[in-house]
Amino acid sequence: MKKLASEGGFVRAGLVLLVVIVIGVLYLSRWRGGEVDVAEAGKAVAGDLEQAAETVRDTSKDAFLTVKVKTALALSKSASAFGVDVDSSGGTVTLTGAVPSNEIRAAVLEIARDTAGVREVVDRIDVDAQVIPGIEEDRLAGRVAELEIESAVYELLLHAEGVDARWIRVSVDGRVVRLTGNVPDSYQKERAASLVASVAGVETVLNELEVSHRSASVGSGPRT
Repeated sequence: MKKLASEGGFVRAGLVLLVVIVIGVLYLSRWRGGEVDVAEAGKAVAGDLEQAAETVRDTSKDAFLTVKVKTALALSKSASAFGVDVDSSGGTVTLTGAVPSNEIRAAVLEIARDTAGVREVVDRIDVDAQVIPGIEEDRLAGRVAELEIESAVYELLLHAEGVDARWIRVSVDGRVVRLTGNVPDSYQKERAASLVASVAGVETVLNELEVSHRSASVGSGPRT
């Protein structure tokens, strides 16, 4: 989830920069007698703002895809014991880490490519014969269970009627699900928690969603 936080920070910084640009355009227009076309500049800035907002909307869908690929890898006997990191953006999945053989590397790539929703796989996996398995069976089983719950929660929220889940983030620790991010109103905050509580394997829901009071078209979020 660290990538999502960094993406959010990037988008916020971009929005701040765009506001500075608008102020600069208005300043130049005033002191140069209208030489700068404020209307056209405003249109360009509006387009940039919409693009930045679209990036934010896509982050939940990317997170869901990352979880699906991680789950598929964790369920594989050949790939589960090695530290392969997964990063998703717009359907493109980037794999990094190290495995001890080309056979395992090929298996990891095949699993990622076969995961529903993956459009392209970027291979950044190193082959190092010195790499040894790093996950015990009990720990692996627990992690697989967490990933399955996380995947089920994302899928439920992203397709649920009455919840704008585009800015919701999900993390799972054991059977405890933590919801962070924001929704447009208090009703959606409570509905999201209620839906998550119905997912098999979930015992506790920590509802840390914030209410942003933004206007939004419920149910218009990304679909997988």
